[in-house]
Amino acid sequence: MKSISILIVEDEIIAAKSLAHDLKRCEYQVAGIVDSGIEAMNKVAEAQPDLILMDIVLKGQIDGIDTSKKIQAAYQIPIIYLSACSDRATLKKARETKPQGYITKPYRREDLKATIESALQQSEPVKSNLKRIRRKAKLAKHKVKQIAQQKFNITTLSDRERQIAREKYRDRLPQLSKEDAKIVTTLQQKGVYVSSLPELRLPHTKRFVKEIIVLHPHLYTLSHLKNWRAGIPSMRKFLHTEILFWGLGERLLDIVENYIGLPLMFHGVDLRRDIADAPITDARQWHLDIDDERMVKIIVYLNNVGIAGGPYEYIHPSFTEQIISSLGYTTGFVSEEAMAEVVPPQNWKTCAAKAGSIIITDPCKVFHRAKPAERNRYSITFGYTSTMPEISLSEFKLSPEEWKRVTPNLSERQIACLQRSK
Repeated sequence: MKSISILIVEDEIIAAKSLAHDLKRCEYQVAGIVDSGIEAMNKVAEAQPDLILMDIVLKGQIDGIDTSKKIQAAYQIPIIYLSACSDRATLKKARETKPQGYITKPYRREDLKATIESALQQSEPVKSNLKRIRRKAKLAKHKVKQIAQQKFNITTLSDRERQIAREKYRDRLPQLSKEDAKIVTTLQQKGVYVSSLPELRLPHTKRFVKEIIVLHPHLYTLSHLKNWRAGIPSMRKFLHTEILFWGLGERLLDIVENYIGLPLMFHGVDLRRDIADAPITDARQWHLDIDDERMVKIIVYLNNVGIAGGPYEYIHPSFTEQIISSLGYTTGFVSEEAMAEVVPPQNWKTCAAKAGSIIITDPCKVFHRAKPAERNRYSITFGYTSTMPEISLSEFKLSPEEWKRVTPNLSERQIACLQRSK
């Protein structure tokens, strides 16, 4: 297997040597160390590295951001910024160069490796294509099943099994406070419950927010690579375990389990930036999720999301059957124009809210979309189904390394929610 070569562009020699040492411990090859933009461009032409770690403050007349622009104009080499600069103006300027990552100093070696691996994966379109093919195959199989059920009014064996299992499990559901029982009731009636981090007062919230702040520069500078939605890969997210612990909090699981009515499967964390003024495709159109009979997604806004900021938008479940019948809906996406003919826009519910707001929703119960946006939206989403979903579209699994790091801090119930890769 070819060793990955990495060029270090860093103006402080001690920091550069320490970085080189860490890269070698991660089994990467150091293509060289340079301290100015001019030297960096010369070294790239000579060594053709697989990746560049770029500081922003450099010796000479051009900084790391302008150096990156010049390199990108001539080469297709992933660039990761490694800098102590984390102010919004610098991050905005860096983002315009579409880097594959942004690490703030001081860094952790685990963060460094995860960001490098994520950047290298972005250069492997074959894996991404295989994921899309597998997803389309699952959707096609599910659509055939849905059409058969609607045409012949067939209740499948899995549906009967789920009904029986829910009846048997009812007495084992955890007790809820009046406040949390209200959340479940609202989900059952409306399919959506809106709250906030301060209002819910869930455990781990302070540490959860701290981890989000650490990840913010990386999220802010993500390259969307022609997609309207860009997310931080799992390998980086799960170095920041407080994010995972918040989503697996016992009280939160109590609420979700009471709504779903069965033991839970956790479908991971999606930390992402939704791009403004992007094409209205995929989840920016109206749709129902098809993972299970009941599902819960918890969306946390990381910035203020106004009407023009791409908020979560949904239609009350009382209209669901009308929409399905009028449009002959089984799966897929419905345009704004087609939906407006069935349900007038004044009946669409828009969840515009401040940073720190929480949207708890069953996306299998309500037609929903990410409203087309004029501003970027930053959010984090947690997903949950029963352990016997109708169709599993999630590819979330903890690697053996992540499993060892995470599970010693979890209860048996929390561990049971997780999926482990073999």
